[in-house]
Amino acid sequence: MSINTLARVFTPHGNIVYTANDFRQTLRIVFTGMVALSVSSFYNTSYGVFYVVYPIMLLSLVPVFNRHVAKQFVFSAVINCIEMVLIIGYLAQWPLMMTLVVFALYVMRFRFMSKGPLFLFGSAGVVCQSTMLNFMSYPTSDWHTLIFSNIEASMMAVALSALMNYLIPDVTPRNPPPRIEKSDARVRHESLLSGSVATVVFVVFQLSDLSDSLSALMAGILILFPMHYRGAVMSSLWRVVGVVIACLYILLVQMVLYNHSSHMLLMMPLIGLGLAFSARLHVMEKVGAGVGFASVTTIGIMFGQNLHPDTDLVFSDLYRIVSVTVALLGTLTMVFLVHLFLNRFEATRFVIEDQ
Repeated sequence: MSINTLARVFTPHGNIVYTANDFRQTLRIVFTGMVALSVSSFYNTSYGVFYVVYPIMLLSLVPVFNRHVAKQFVFSAVINCIEMVLIIGYLAQWPLMMTLVVFALYVMRFRFMSKGPLFLFGSAGVVCQSTMLNFMSYPTSDWHTLIFSNIEASMMAVALSALMNYLIPDVTPRNPPPRIEKSDARVRHESLLSGSVATVVFVVFQLSDLSDSLSALMAGILILFPMHYRGAVMSSLWRVVGVVIACLYILLVQMVLYNHSSHMLLMMPLIGLGLAFSARLHVMEKVGAGVGFASVTTIGIMFGQNLHPDTDLVFSDLYRIVSVTVALLGTLTMVFLVHLFLNRFEATRFVIEDQ
């Protein structure tokens, strides 16, 4: 479905549903990304990926803004920072115990996502926990800067979301997404499946020197958001296509600007164009974390973290495509094996008819 949607972007078709609300959400994502990147570049933040990706992720996955959304996003960041300090600071010398605690936190957050009402709290917590654990595990990381950057970026994401929804409001009220009734067995299956695989990803990144593979880490985590095997397979395909599209566009931008990439007045129109294409594709898909979401987050990560005058983006692009593909294949293999294991027990069996 997403691949067909991608093709129709270049060949307009009457069956495409692109409402006035979709157009306004596209504008909110584009302007938010450009403002976030400008702030990150102006202040030369150490962890620019937080400042750019968090606002884009919030505006993309949550098309509305209210107090419930703001509280979930900010509280998730604060609680995660406290948890990460305790885990890395006190349990790093006992790897087995630390891994068990990380597993328990993952399962708890995926359970929030599976239940529904606290989906944003759980999903933001999963992303934040995975990123923080990765950064804090390296001795060169400044914990103080990392923690406050994460909290500041979360608060900026909420502020930008509120501002953009005020300046560019929807034309018509949006209907809340339909509630999916899930059995207790399915909730347990989704929580344990996603929590187990996320913990394996955590262990792999702890044992290997993969400090430059943030996109691979995020790819492995984000495909778990459907929380079942078939959804993970589709999400993987969408992720690969989105990353390839974004990397090719970023490579084109680098070729056009060459060594003038430090000039923000030249960069911003091209960044806005890439964000606009990806955001438009995202709102047209209406599948959550699809091709458009993968593309727009990849642009945020690359421009927020790697686009500097002395950075070889050709290597970064190729490395990102290969590392993401390898990470997705490994993660899908683990998802399949854990899915088969959990389905052997009635208490954790995932029933296809419940979807």
